[in-house]
Amino acid sequence: MQFQKKGMTRVAAFAGAAALVASAFTVTAGASTKVAAHTTYATTRACLVTDTGGINDKSFNASAYAGLTAAHKLSSKITVSYLASSQESDYNTNISIFESQHCNIIVTVGFLMSEATWLAAVATPSQHFAQVDNNNAAPFGDTSGHAGPLSNYLGLTYSTQQDAFLGGYEAAAYAVSKNPSAPKVATYGGMQFSSVTSYMDGFYDGVKYYNTTVKPAHAVIVLGWSQPSQTGTFIGSFNDQATAFSDTTAFLQQGATTIFPVAGADGLGTNSAVMTWNASHAIKANVEWVDTDGCISDATDCSIFLNSITKGVTASVTAAIVAQATGKWGTGGNYVGTLKNGGAAFVQDKGLTTFFSKTAGNALAAKIKSITASIIAGKIAIAVG
Repeated sequence: MQFQKKGMTRVAAFAGAAALVASAFTVTAGASTKVAAHTTYATTRACLVTDTGGINDKSFNASAYAGLTAAHKLSSKITVSYLASSQESDYNTNISIFESQHCNIIVTVGFLMSEATWLAAVATPSQHFAQVDNNNAAPFGDTSGHAGPLSNYLGLTYSTQQDAFLGGYEAAAYAVSKNPSAPKVATYGGMQFSSVTSYMDGFYDGVKYYNTTVKPAHAVIVLGWSQPSQTGTFIGSFNDQATAFSDTTAFLQQGATTIFPVAGADGLGTNSAVMTWNASHAIKANVEWVDTDGCISDATDCSIFLNSITKGVTASVTAAIVAQATGKWGTGGNYVGTLKNGGAAFVQDKGLTTFFSKTAGNALAAKIKSITASIIAGKIAIAVG
């Protein structure tokens, strides 16, 4: 079954560039990297510049550093180091320090570092860069005059529509089990960036797939986002938990039983709202966490997480470093993380057994596994953008 949307954008445009690293090795779920026994590594220094969250943020920075250490475990010829940014003005400084130290590859973390990374790559064509969560094209507002792509730059991008599709399907199944006459789910974003709406598109399409294939008596409605019109609910920032609490409560009052916040720290406001709601309502709501495994990054709220819809940052960073160390860099491009290579990962949290009976939970888990296999095999085609 095809779920293609018009005007496929950034990831789709560069999908072929995934072969850059796929031809050299395979990255599997859980970020384990399989390489041939005869693989030869060159002496490589891999350097990481973190965003302001620091190396122990339990999110992108920590995941990226885990990618460095995984690469080091593959070969003692790969040495790693990092510099933590305390403020945005540290980005340029830390990149310059690593350039002066002759790092073979410099990995930078997060969308906010895009301009600093891009300008450095333009200024020093001989230096290789990998950018977590951005593609190989000039970032918004760039004035370097180089639209890209650059041969010394590897964008680390993620087909989050794929794992979000699974989340949408599972949320729809829960909604029908609890409120079959008026099943509803909800999602919202921090700001309307493509890296945000890609998750929301996948979630929406997963619900649509459930409605089409299961054919419940009443179709599941998605609140907060319309994939066809690309309009929905956005907080306006990624650090406004009060508004997230208010918007989430409104979704719950309208009948949503699962909330999928694509909004960074805003999601903590959603967690609080769901906890508050559940304390006084018989039908319990739950949350699908984004980017990282919620039960690790926010263990306090683990009991309300149905699942986590994540980016395989660790796998992608390892992929970039191995490409550098094995001479498979090519001419830059984009790594595209998918369910197949571990660059997009659906994590089934404890909520499956909390919110479903054992029989229903096992049946749903088996269905999710089947859908995952179909996506990987191309039997269910999900547009990326």
